Amino acid sequence: RFLPATANGIIIIRHCGSRKKPRLQDVEHENKKTGEKESVKKDATTTITAAASSKKKASKSSKSSKSKDDNNSKNEKYKIMTLSEIRVSISRLSDQVPPVPSNLSPDDPKSVTDYATSLQTVIEQLNLLICCVSPATYKWGSDRSGAADQNLAVLSSELGNAQDQIASTVTPRLTNVLAPVVDLVISRVVTTKNEETGEEIKTNEFTREQVDPAFLKLCYCILCRNAPLIRNVLMTNLAKIDTVIQDYLKATKKDASHDSRGFAY
Repeated sequence: RFLPATANGIIIIRHCGSRKKPRLQDVEHENKKTGEKESVKKDATTTITAAASSKKKASKSSKSSKSKDDNNSKNEKYKIMTLSEIRVSISRLSDQVPPVPSNLSPDDPKSVTDYATSLQTVIEQLNLLICCVSPATYKWGSDRSGAADQNLAVLSSELGNAQDQIASTVTPRLTNVLAPVVDLVISRVVTTKNEETGEEIKTNEFTREQVDPAFLKLCYCILCRNAPLIRNVLMTNLAKIDTVIQDYLKATKKDASHDSRGFAY
């Protein structure tokens, strides 16, 4: 380019060279940087997508596990017992019937009540198990044969007979000991006086007293005297119920072999 003239009138000419071209190495380096940035962006996008999909899968798996747990809890809470399971449970009750204690005496009320409580516990469990027989043997009438109806009628009759014997001979003697007749009576009267008004307030304190202590003593004597036979009645009916259910299961299998409508387990 030309510069303005100096004082001597000499014009100085300076040559400005052309710009330097970028080197090939620099271009390759810049391309590498841009490529690395793009790859980093792609990797970040892929990572975010994978994380989101994993979260969705985890949420789905957690929901499915919760639903499975809920179903399992529902199944554990309620289950219909089969007749075979009921029979096994009733047969195990025989082992829970305690023998007659050697110290059983009318003069020891605690020993009498403890023995009566143990027998009453077995009877309560027996009654509950017998109540499960009807749902276990239910089937619509037209789906059963005539022989199946007869077998079911015999089963119901024998179970009811066993319950009646226990309820009439064992349960009343236990109830008289465990739940004697009592009455509320006034034990004492507390009188207080209001200092401001001078009014007297009477407070009655009540207590439970046995209506007939002599009758309760007689019940102790009856239970102690008949304890071996009372236990025998309970054990006999437990064995009878076990046998009746076994016979019913055999009869239903036999009926099912002759009639496809037979009720079988």
